[in-house]
Amino acid sequence: MFEADGRIKGEGIDDIARFEIDGIFDPTISSASWTKAYVGMHRVEYSGLYCGRTICGDWSLAGLTGGFWIWPASTPRGESATEQNEAAVLALEPAGRF
Repeated sequence: MFEADGRIKGEGIDDIARFEIDGIFDPTISSASWTKAYVGMHRVEYSGLYCGRTICGDWSLAGLTGGFWIWPASTPRGESATEQNEAAVLALEPAGRF
């Protein structure tokens, strides 16, 4: 959830374990950063840019890094097809080049 004061909060479960999310969104520069903390386990740091209902950026965990691209589950498949192609190109670029 994106709260009115810019905080990002959430919780869920994925194929690893239960997790909690805590972060911040800065609408002036469309920047989002958050921590995904797996309960009783490790934390993954995320930082990205919001554009067109998606966030694209980098994650880091214990010295490892990679790219990510997320969008709302409610986005129809056809609507995101162009964005998926653009993300595939971005994934080939070195980190930090958007």
